[in-house]
Amino acid sequence: MQNGHKIVFTCLSAFMVNLVGTQDIPCAKMMAVAGYVCVCNETYCDTVERPSPLPRRQYYYYMTSEDSPGFTKTVGTFINTTVTNNISSDVYIRINSSIQYQTFAGIGASFTQSSGSLFNNLSTEAQEKLLESFFGPSGLEYTLGRVPMASSDFSQRDYTYDDVAGDVELKYFNLTEDDLIYKIPIIKRAIAKSQRGLKLIATPWTAPSWMKTNNASKQGYIRSQYLETWSKYFLKFLEAYSSEGIEYWGISHGNEYIIPLYFGSFFHIPNTVMMPAQARYWTKTYLGPMLKASPFKDIKLLSLEDERPFLNWWADRLYADKEVAQYVDGIALHWYFDNNRSVVELEAFNQKYPDKMLLYTESSVNSFQSSGGGTVNLGDWSRALRYINNVYQNLDHWVVGYLDWNIALNEEGGPTGPSGVPVDASVIINTTNGEFYKQPIFYALGHFSKFMPPGSKKINVIIDQDTYKNDGGEVG
Repeated sequence: MQNGHKIVFTCLSAFMVNLVGTQDIPCAKMMAVAGYVCVCNETYCDTVERPSPLPRRQYYYYMTSEDSPGFTKTVGTFINTTVTNNISSDVYIRINSSIQYQTFAGIGASFTQSSGSLFNNLSTEAQEKLLESFFGPSGLEYTLGRVPMASSDFSQRDYTYDDVAGDVELKYFNLTEDDLIYKIPIIKRAIAKSQRGLKLIATPWTAPSWMKTNNASKQGYIRSQYLETWSKYFLKFLEAYSSEGIEYWGISHGNEYIIPLYFGSFFHIPNTVMMPAQARYWTKTYLGPMLKASPFKDIKLLSLEDERPFLNWWADRLYADKEVAQYVDGIALHWYFDNNRSVVELEAFNQKYPDKMLLYTESSVNSFQSSGGGTVNLGDWSRALRYINNVYQNLDHWVVGYLDWNIALNEEGGPTGPSGVPVDASVIINTTNGEFYKQPIFYALGHFSKFMPPGSKKINVIIDQDTYKNDGGEVG
């Protein structure tokens, strides 16, 4: 992939004339532990405005590099020529926009309690700059947001919305301060910032312990007699957020149903185990019909929320029932085991289920994956390259969107829950001086999010560089 990028850049630079260097508010560059970051505070933060239309034959060229963080924009002009004597090699990009693939949904990240608590400790001015950086027209313009339903591994405690044992009518269901203080107000402000719209996806980590076979927040299956109650729990959540003025685009069966079986007692975060047969029965009998009969009948229902190696094993068993297939709109994946199974899995899925979406809903670098440095390795360019390669690879094979994990974390990769594992993030908040640092990962994701608005179509090209065309006819 990196060679592909170099080919495209060489091709463009070979035909540049009358270059004009331009830049938005530039990055406040700082050398950190592993490389450069861009520093933001309540008075200063770099920006990237939407590119305005150009005259015919001109183009924008945006660059981020290891030594030049942020976005550097150049305007150039293509020239007609058949003379290539001064060009070291001939490169051809032939675009066939009549051959189109999937429609792009966007890039995003998750609104966790950890991110929210750090955000709330920033000054109001710094908060505005952080929100603008992610969601505003002079920022990355994220269009996807994931929201944990109750606790996750980035909550300060393990809980659900109804921990009163035996409350099958869910009379005691209620949102908590995590929602009312650390999620909902921030989500509302992000929506207000966005001009492209923000699609929200809800994901539960665990059912209430009293619904589970082991009466615990970790591991355990949902008891069959509580599957209807568990479905009502989903509706209660959607109703509660709707009453706060927040509507959801998607909701998933649950977070990582299968991977806990591999890690066993070493998997310490809140979770519920579910096999495809139970997911199929639950969806067909309760959740699917209840959602379709509710005010949320148009919500996208996603399944699996786990690793690529499980994709077709899960999908083949879930979609074996055609009635279930009408309820489940697609499969959500996480990036952690992508190196263990090739993109053939994605191609095989699309061949069998061309009307079902693939959406990546979580990616992060944790201590188990770190190839060097700490969990948070400020300025680490190699991690940005990992993101770039993974996003390119997945968008090249039918994936419609991609979400990072936490929007922002502290310099230790937290705060985490009671047994959570710290991870890196695209933005790191300094809890002592009110600054936040945009890492190379931030700009890596930004090259996709900013310049490929939702509705862009993947189109055919003859080189190893995939290209999207947006609704305005621009190719990127």
